[in-house]
Amino acid sequence: MSTKKLLLIAFGSLIWGTLPAFAGEFPDSWTWDDKPGQRASHAALEGKPMPAFHVSDWINGGITTADIKGKVIVVDLYATWCGPCMRAIPHNNEMLKKYKDKGLVIIGVCTSKDGQEIFAANARQHGIQYPAARDPELKTEKAWAVHYYPTYAIIDRKGIVRAIGLQPQYVETVVQKLLAEPAP
Repeated sequence: MSTKKLLLIAFGSLIWGTLPAFAGEFPDSWTWDDKPGQRASHAALEGKPMPAFHVSDWINGGITTADIKGKVIVVDLYATWCGPCMRAIPHNNEMLKKYKDKGLVIIGVCTSKDGQEIFAANARQHGIQYPAARDPELKTEKAWAVHYYPTYAIIDRKGIVRAIGLQPQYVETVVQKLLAEPAP
């Protein structure tokens, strides 16, 4: 076999071996995405570095690059008026307590234009125990392709979006898988 063919096979194997981290890794049925455009916008983020946050008014401490480097990150993009979002907070708190020492970080971002003015009071009322901020200019909402609430995104230890649009009941399963992966 020629060197050229061996290089092509080796390169193809390398690419093929990394595909699960980029697309279709978790079932689409685990998402809220019920319209093709929604799933496509989320799939376009998967396998890429996590988008930036454009937020203000942090509670429970802010987040720096150093805080998240090498960690598995759950980003909960929520609205203060959203019932399922508020019902998910206790589970987020429990998940953080359970996995923090294993490298989990949870970040809440209030991204809806409605309810921004009650963000801090809402966070206190519902007992958010993880860093959270608001997105007053809705730049984060756009960057993360938020179509509904809550929109959960899970980022791996390398800073790559591995899943976005998950329904709350599947978040912990994805977290467990990503925490089991070796740190970079």
